[in-house]
Parts: sequence; structure tokens; C-alpha cells
Amino acid sequence: MSSETFGSSPLTRLRALLLGAAAVGGIDFLYATIFVVAKGRPWIRPWQGVASALLGADSFQGGYRTALFGIVLHFLVAMCIVAVYLIASRRIPILRRQTVPCGMVFGVIAFFVMNLVIVPRTHIGSHPLVWTPFNIGGLLLHMLLLGPAAAYFGGRVAWPQGRPS
Repeated sequence: MSSETFGSSPLTRLRALLLGAAAVGGIDFLYATIFVVAKGRPWIRPWQGVASALLGADSFQGGYRTALFGIVLHFLVAMCIVAVYLIASRRIPILRRQTVPCGMVFGVIAFFVMNLVIVPRTHIGSHPLVWTPFNIGGLLLHMLLLGPAAAYFGGRVAWPQGRPS
């Protein structure tokens, strides 16, 4: 499925990036928040956990300030995920023509890159990827919603004709 299928007008790169980051970040925000609240934990806990990537374990003592910092970081990461798809789609046209299947593959790749490459290089450190209900749901979320959302917005950019720059 491509952007033409939806009959939608092209987006500027910046607008696609911002809308895509809002969609990807917002969906993932809801997933993580609802998951922890359903387990009886405070809603700020996952966002303090995100902040701990840069601040270390002290982020869990920072209350709403570190939770807000974690939320900002979370949406910056979402923006980076959309930016990667957007940049790749400039050079690889099938990423713009087949946004749903390519987005699903991209979502799976993004899940594993985050968990096996990015997170281990932060203060959170390296941990084995354990298939808990949260991680299984996270993988499915990335495959079925986050990757396709990034692809949808990345695929709607009006690139100039000619050689990619």
C-alpha cells in the first residue's frame, strides 16, 4: 500500500518527520504507560526508566522532572526512528511504494536495534532480551503499528525528481 492508495497529499520532510514522531511516540507512550498501570505501578515509572538511559539509576528518585525528561527523550527517539525510514525511503523507492510490508519489517528491525544495540550502550546497560509479555507485546506493537506508522509518514514525502541527494 502506498501513499497514493490513501489519496493523500505529499508532506514536506519536516512535517512528515514531526507527524510521524508524534504518531510513533504517542502509540508507544500509550502502550508502555497502560502496561505499567495495569500492573499496579505508577505511570511515571517507564519514563523515569527512559531517563535512566542518560541519568542512571538516580532518575527513579527524580519524580515528575525525570519522568518528563524521559518522555522528551522518548519522543526524540521516535523522531530518530521516523528519520531513518524517511532517509532510507529517499534512496530506496520500494519503501515509498510498499509502505505497509516495508514498515512491518522496519518495525521489527527497529525493535531489535533498540533492544540489542542502542539500550546496551546507555546507563541502562546490557541485559539479555527476555521474552516477557511486555517484550512480546512490544515486538508486535513495533511490527504492526510503529513501523507502519513511520513508513506511512516517510512514504508521503514529496521528493524532487532526479538523483537522490
